[in-house]
Amino acid sequence: MSQQEIQLTQRMLLDVLQDQWGQYISAYQKLTSAGKETFLKQQGYESFRDLLAHICAWWEEALKIILSVLDNAEIPEREYDIDAFNQEAILKYKDWKETDLIAHFENLREVLLDLVADLTDENLNSRPISGWFYACVLEHAEDHKIS
Repeated sequence: MSQQEIQLTQRMLLDVLQDQWGQYISAYQKLTSAGKETFLKQQGYESFRDLLAHICAWWEEALKIILSVLDNAEIPEREYDIDAFNQEAILKYKDWKETDLIAHFENLREVLLDLVADLTDENLNSRPISGWFYACVLEHAEDHKIS
C-alpha cells in the first residue's frame, strides 16, 4: 500500500510504534540461532546491530526533518543515496555494543511516541511530516517485519 492510498492517523502511528516496534527486539531475541541467521540474510544485514543502525539512522533523520518542519525551520533539499546512507549508518554505529544500540533504538522509539502523541491533525497532514512518518515508521515496520 502506498502513502497515497493511506490516510495516516495518530492512532495508526502509535499502534505501530507501540506494538510492532515495541516488540521488535524481543521478537528477534526469541528467534533461534538459525532463525536469526535466516532473518538477517533476508534483510541483507550481517548483524542485528547493523540492522538496528539502519533503523535508528532513518528514525534520527525523520526526527530531524519533522522537528524542523514543526519549528518552521528551513529544510535543505537533499537527494538520498539510500545505499550510501545505510552504509554510513552502519559505520556510525560500528563501535557500539549491541546492548547500547538497543537502548538507543528504544529511546528513539519513545521520542517518536511522544512526538506522535503531541501532533495535531494539521501537523500530521503536512506532506513532509506524513511522508517521513509513513516511510520510517509504517513502511520500515513492514520491510523489517520479524515473522
